[in-house]
Amino acid sequence: MRGKKRKILLMVLAFACLLAGCNSTDQKEETIRVDGLDQLGAVEVISREDGSGTRSTFAQVVGFASESADSEQSDDTTEDAVIAESAEEVIGKVREGKSAIGYISMGASEELDQEKVLKVDGVEGSKENVEKGKYPLSRSFYLAHSGELSDLEQDFLTYVKGKGQEIVEASFVPIGKSSTFLSNQSVGTIVIHGSTSVAPLMEELAAEYMKINSNARIRVEASDSTAGLTDAMQGACDFGMSSRELKDYEKELLDYDMIAKDGIEVIVNQENPLEDISLDQLKDIYTGSICEWKALNAE
Repeated sequence: MRGKKRKILLMVLAFACLLAGCNSTDQKEETIRVDGLDQLGAVEVISREDGSGTRSTFAQVVGFASESADSEQSDDTTEDAVIAESAEEVIGKVREGKSAIGYISMGASEELDQEKVLKVDGVEGSKENVEKGKYPLSRSFYLAHSGELSDLEQDFLTYVKGKGQEIVEASFVPIGKSSTFLSNQSVGTIVIHGSTSVAPLMEELAAEYMKINSNARIRVEASDSTAGLTDAMQGACDFGMSSRELKDYEKELLDYDMIAKDGIEVIVNQENPLEDISLDQLKDIYTGSICEWKALNAE
């Protein structure tokens, strides 16, 4: 009798597992289709230049940073990508192309007209989500220098990490609360090179600092994160601006301070019906595995 009951129980369990398996398969194959996506045609991929901190962080987080030491570029961005030298240029190309997709610093969002900012893995790229660590495409801004700071350089850095956080908070996520600041009124010039994402913020900070210390002159020159850090190592500037994490050799040769947190936003043309995109889809698009927008409906 016990054997018969056990056999019946096993049959019931097997049937239940079969049903569960069928249901899970159906759910896996279910695709949320986006109306109008099929009409966009080929994806126009807009990327930043190699050496850009925004590009480096984007590739690292999305998962297509190059692992080959012999690679001519730092990631596996498709060769068909259109290269833009600044966030403003990315925005312009997305504005002009209905099938275009690009990425920019959160701080550049003020330049958007009717371009659409996509959620990433269902999360909006807001300052609140960056601060709480919820937004996947988050990063930090750094000021790096080589050797001991002069009195003027230390005074400016103290301002940036203290009172200057009020300016940071306007467009980015501050690293701490603003604090009172009393300048030592040092005389001299500070030269700052690097990231185009950090440069507008640094120009604002420099302008406000020079109001407090009229003896100082600060020149901010935008290039890219790698160039800025290299210039700092070679003594071609006093501070290098970086919108990416420093590499191991850079950390060994430079001192660096975090000055702000930022989010990288994914933007598309206003005619694109998409509202959300996953990191996996971004990887497929930026490596050339997905070339047509309609492929997102087929996943």
